[in-house]
Amino acid sequence: MSRVSWLEVVACRCYFYGSGLVTLVLLSVFPAVERDIMAESVAIERVHTGIPGLDHVLEGGFPKGARVLLAGGAGCGKTICCGQYLYKGATRYGEPGVYVSTEEPPQEFRANMLRFGWDFKKLEAERKIGMVDAVYQRVETEIAEQESLQSILYNLRSKLSEVKILVEQLGATRLVVDSLPGFGFRVTDLNTLREIFLEVGLLLKDVGCTTLMTTEIVEGSGLISRYGIEEFLATGVMVLSLVRQSSVIRKVYVRKMRGTSHSLNDFAFTIGREGVELKGPIGVRSVSRQRRLHSPRRKRRSRR
Repeated sequence: MSRVSWLEVVACRCYFYGSGLVTLVLLSVFPAVERDIMAESVAIERVHTGIPGLDHVLEGGFPKGARVLLAGGAGCGKTICCGQYLYKGATRYGEPGVYVSTEEPPQEFRANMLRFGWDFKKLEAERKIGMVDAVYQRVETEIAEQESLQSILYNLRSKLSEVKILVEQLGATRLVVDSLPGFGFRVTDLNTLREIFLEVGLLLKDVGCTTLMTTEIVEGSGLISRYGIEEFLATGVMVLSLVRQSSVIRKVYVRKMRGTSHSLNDFAFTIGREGVELKGPIGVRSVSRQRRLHSPRRKRRSRR
């Protein structure tokens, strides 16, 4: 049993004052009452990540329908994580998926994934995986001015509509967008970028897939995404990094995952012949269950 104070939003009013928007919120706070929180909680359906050790950290996997941002610098393993998520979903769990590429052509992605024995071309022929080439055409000649916002949004909506149709045709439940900043190619205006990411966010909510999105972290920027906007589209954020100490260490930590009680520890991971695998926690940031990632704890036999 736990004592909980309840808060209710009674009214909310917005008005403009000077050059800013002011919001007034009227709240009502109810006294603490005894409630059985555990009895009222509803189990959240989980989607297996396909990455050994990660399901354990996330209480069984990603929350179904989550939009998870994988953030990290170059060489951290973001695309490999995405490929593993889709491939294992299609081959092990019977869950079709769609891969949306905004930076490298799909043929390059297929070739890179073959290094791990993941034949995406075969899965595409079997209608278990779909590919959408959303790479904006790189024009070699000099461009005097940027595309207009209307032109950018028109092309973007057309491409996102293609994604939605493919998801419906395959009955896909898994989606990867690699990467979000690719949608903002050649765009420097922050307001335009917000409009672009808003359109992407609306699509992700509409299709309802459990989605992985990637973004890069610019070293020294102090941000956890390329533009400082992408994380607001996500219900979960995982930060990957590559640390050079006495040897190179890859690590990941879950910054947030809605509906999940997770550790804030860094977890070491490796990239081997079979893909990504978590190895164990590095240091301690929060109190959490420090159990083995891949095997349950054995019960001690009572001595008679």
